[in-house]
Amino acid sequence: MLSNYLCEINPSVLTDFDQLIVVGDIHGDYESFQKIRSQFNPEKSYLIFLGDYADRGDRGVEVISGVQYLIRKFSNVIALKGNHEAYKDGQPTFTPCDLIHEANAKKNGWIEYYNNELKSFINQLYLAAVIPETALFLHGGISRRIRYLKDLRQPSKQTEIDVLWSDPFEGYGEYPNSRGIGVLFGRDISKNVCLRLDVKRIIRSHQPRKAKDKAHIEHCKRVITISSTTIYGGTPFILKLPTKHLDKAFDNIESFTEHLR
Repeated sequence: MLSNYLCEINPSVLTDFDQLIVVGDIHGDYESFQKIRSQFNPEKSYLIFLGDYADRGDRGVEVISGVQYLIRKFSNVIALKGNHEAYKDGQPTFTPCDLIHEANAKKNGWIEYYNNELKSFINQLYLAAVIPETALFLHGGISRRIRYLKDLRQPSKQTEIDVLWSDPFEGYGEYPNSRGIGVLFGRDISKNVCLRLDVKRIIRSHQPRKAKDKAHIEHCKRVITISSTTIYGGTPFILKLPTKHLDKAFDNIESFTEHLR
């Protein structure tokens, strides 16, 4: 269980740094992770990971170890939980889980790896992060259940599922997700949640194919999807945004997109 669900980022603290770096799904792409790490200057950068560190790629163990080092060492590194960090009693709630095979090959077996390393890593992850009046950061998406920030500070189990698994669609309303879990949320849902939470946009990952080489912007610029992995055939990238001009940067996001390959 997460000890903290919502990371509330103080804008005055954020502006102590020159740039905000936002990272999408990595999925075991260790080469991309190394390039992300080289872009991070702890004196000048605030760094947010949006989840999905392992699976699909073959070096998830190394990516998780690297992210865990960063969040333990630097208070200006925030890591969010993705649906590929969702386990119950050591068993994944998604399939397939390639990390199990990695742990069996590289560590002393899955159970020992989960109990001694992975569980502590997951417990350091937030479900979401928010910069007041600016942006909500999460892995998957939103739903009608999210009406106030308290719904993210103390989420129900279903709200957590919605955040980890949901996807936007270019319509209106809310429907069951074709993934079989979470929801599809339309433009009206994004508008209402942004208004209620007092943010202008939602930054997410969860769909690398949708953002294969640049940020995918939808819902009247309220929803931005990014990807930082090559695993699904795309060109990985991160967002590097000036902290003192975040709104202008989000409105001109291509100018602040840094490709990793």
